[in-house]
Amino acid sequence: MKGYLKRGLCIGMAMALAFSFTGCGKEKKPGNELLEEASKASKDHVFSANAVDIDGLSENINRVGAIGDRVYAVSSSGDDYVYVYTFNPDGSDLKTTKIPSAYNMYYQNACPDKDGNVYAVCYKYNYEYEDEETSDESADETSEDEEIGVAHAGEEASEEASEEVSEEVSEEVLEEASEETSEEVSENEEDKEIVDSEQESYFVKYDSDGNLLYQVDLMKEFASDEDYFDVHDFTVTDDGIILFSMEKGIFTYSEENGFKTVVDNAGQYMYYYFQKGFNGKLFVSYYGDTGYCLSTFDPKDGKIGEPSKVLGNGDYSFFGGNGYDLYISDNTAFYGYDAASDTKTKILDYVDSDIQLTNSTSLAVAISDVEFLACIPDEEYNFHLYRLNKIPPEQVKDKQILTLGGYYIDYDIRRLVYDFNQKSNDYKIKFVDYSSFDNEDSYGAGAEKFNMDIISGNTPDIIVVGNEMPVDSYINKGLFLDLTPYFEKDPDISESDMVTNVFDALKTNGKTYQVVPKFMIGTMLVKTKYVEGKDTITFDECKKLIQETGVNQQYAFGIIPRSAFLDEGLKYAGKNYIDWENKTCHFDSESFVNFLEYSKNFMEEIPDSAYDSVKDTAYLNDEALFNITSINSFRAYNQYKKGYFGSDVTMIGYPNELGVNSSSIYPLLRVAVSAQSKNKDAAWEFVKKFYSDEYQKEVYEFPITKAAFEESGKLATQKPFYMDGDEKVEYDDYYYRGDEEIKLEPMSLEEVAEVTNFIKSLNQVYSSNDSIDSIITEEASAFYSGQKTAKEVADIIQSRVSIYVNENS
Repeated sequence: MKGYLKRGLCIGMAMALAFSFTGCGKEKKPGNELLEEASKASKDHVFSANAVDIDGLSENINRVGAIGDRVYAVSSSGDDYVYVYTFNPDGSDLKTTKIPSAYNMYYQNACPDKDGNVYAVCYKYNYEYEDEETSDESADETSEDEEIGVAHAGEEASEEASEEVSEEVSEEVLEEASEETSEEVSENEEDKEIVDSEQESYFVKYDSDGNLLYQVDLMKEFASDEDYFDVHDFTVTDDGIILFSMEKGIFTYSEENGFKTVVDNAGQYMYYYFQKGFNGKLFVSYYGDTGYCLSTFDPKDGKIGEPSKVLGNGDYSFFGGNGYDLYISDNTAFYGYDAASDTKTKILDYVDSDIQLTNSTSLAVAISDVEFLACIPDEEYNFHLYRLNKIPPEQVKDKQILTLGGYYIDYDIRRLVYDFNQKSNDYKIKFVDYSSFDNEDSYGAGAEKFNMDIISGNTPDIIVVGNEMPVDSYINKGLFLDLTPYFEKDPDISESDMVTNVFDALKTNGKTYQVVPKFMIGTMLVKTKYVEGKDTITFDECKKLIQETGVNQQYAFGIIPRSAFLDEGLKYAGKNYIDWENKTCHFDSESFVNFLEYSKNFMEEIPDSAYDSVKDTAYLNDEALFNITSINSFRAYNQYKKGYFGSDVTMIGYPNELGVNSSSIYPLLRVAVSAQSKNKDAAWEFVKKFYSDEYQKEVYEFPITKAAFEESGKLATQKPFYMDGDEKVEYDDYYYRGDEEIKLEPMSLEEVAEVTNFIKSLNQVYSSNDSIDSIITEEASAFYSGQKTAKEVADIIQSRVSIYVNENS
């Protein structure tokens, strides 16, 4: 299956290995520092967050930093200007510089110097629209009055000429051009398609009044055969050195000497990013041989120091200010960095402080090590400036700690946690993200550690379960809490609110052990004309249809190697071969033998030529027949039917000899409560938020509650839209097949009913157990190589998996 269904082979192998090593044991393992640390109530890293209200300061701040003893902030407000503000740390003495902009201009890293001058890299895009007929001559024409400026490296621009450029070009032309181009695009080009664009790139300097002092044409200075040019980063140091990081290396720039190379990349792809620290200290961050690196940097001689040892595997950003040499941000906290000792000290914890940051951020500045200004996003990802002040430990309210563990905890879950923490007077949830155990040598180490903790009983209170994890085994071992009594007693949530068959299919022995707020359908699609009146298909019927249509067997299912076909078949029909409740298996059945034999028809490896042979139009033109895929929404079904196949389709399910449509319910999020949690009631109060109207209405995929599910079907009969303030703006949905653009009409009520009824007919859950999959894959290789028959291999698999099921139930 595509997209959602492939988490990576290495993760699956790690899970299988971990479970095979620890399947019979209950003994706790060492190395539980992450969970133990999260379980502790900490008052040492708690900050308050208060919105900064400075009269005249825009709300939409997207850059902040320190310049001397002042703070600067940058806002691209969308009204044809970029605003650069400077103010005292307490918010007083606000000064504003307006930089002319336009719909086709973008300013990178706008920043002021101590004198109030503003520097930036400006990208300008000249668009060609679908109905324009421009000649080469007209495309090259650019009025001198429309240029951003005239002075560039290598030219001598006198003070008089500079003033003339400022007054005539910046004040009159750019502001006029900005107004005209915005008006023009809104009136004439709003609904036109851009078919081509031409990029201009400049380094610009403005004075504090917004007058252009000079511009440098970067594309002329760094000429290449490509139309696209990119500055990786640039900065202006406290002592006025202008630095650029580009593909060829690091350069300094001055009006007198132009560009000078200080670090030559010598053809290597090195992307350096400048980090300004305390008292003029300068660092560079980059990806090196050991992963993400941070080093000191001397712009005068280009010397890059040894990489710091404080960065591990993870997401890091950096910012400067007062106090420490530099500040480091990851997805959990701010740290102060001391370069001399190469150590970092935790300063601010996001969760402890109820600050809704879910990733690292560079949009911050340290007033001191106990006060920060930071841009924090709201739920719609609009950034607002906040003042963060340390709260003395004795003033921090006591709360009981709940832990939430997972392998890569996504934004939606983190957002719910922050909301819970802010509203709860008695509890605080802290994260245990096992992805932090991953490293360059062992991607998937975190998944292995997570699995080992769960089965050894060293479990977070709330568990975000991945689909590659052995959920059935966890449940049969009694590791997850039965949530049925909570559904029966809760005044806000009940089972009757859910899409009944989906909710029931997710039960084990009639009990609810997992919260699944959203799902999709795993199935196999085929044109209805080939299976008229059928809702299941066998391997023999697939073979017959391939012969009748003359389709190449190798590509009848699209581009799919043997291992993937086997893997998907196990996940679709695997539960039909295993009865976890009664601890029995049926891999020695004729159905499984037929499955093995049919899988041998597929190529072991896909040759590169296959991607030339199987075009985007293969299913449209009947050059491929069967598409094993996932459908995550009503609109996705509409795209498959009207775009991918261009015909009525049947969700026939994976081929099998069992006489069932093996299409499956695929959980997109599974959350469980540990049976060993000491705060089960509080954990329920959190996990039930996934069923709230507020959460469900934002689910893009199929939501689990009836109300949200029905609403998503209703919306599929309408054009997609977005809200521009209070205005509903509709737009068309398109499917792209090669170079062809296909407009998709909204679904009819009949089509929505067809999908709805199909979903309501399903009772099988797409299941994965990498330990079992590994056994089957290992033994099947003997059949593929001709060493054993399919029946002999099936008997061995039956024996091995039966032992596994009995040991892990």
